[in-house]
Amino acid sequence: MDEKYGVPRDIYAKVKIIGLFMADIVFVGGSAVAAVSIGTKIFPTSQWPQLLAFIILTPLMCLYLVLPANGGKKNWHSMLLFFRRRRKRYISLNYQRGEKR
Repeated sequence: MDEKYGVPRDIYAKVKIIGLFMADIVFVGGSAVAAVSIGTKIFPTSQWPQLLAFIILTPLMCLYLVLPANGGKKNWHSMLLFFRRRRKRYISLNYQRGEKR
């Protein structure tokens, strides 16, 4: 028997469920688990509304960060590019490196 097995073209394709990549779904789910485990340690039982808001808002914020933004990037990547911009780009015209007398 001379059987040949081919490798499909999409062997490196990323899995998407409901428009999100599998890694993003794991990230949002992990943030929910972390919010429950950390929130019960931070908030006492008398602050149950704050605990509930923390548990609900943490995965929602993480979901916002992994949603696609303008230009095909994700929101977290767009925010990272905004905060990493070069501060030396804007130099005033009368900037002097050393005082000359």
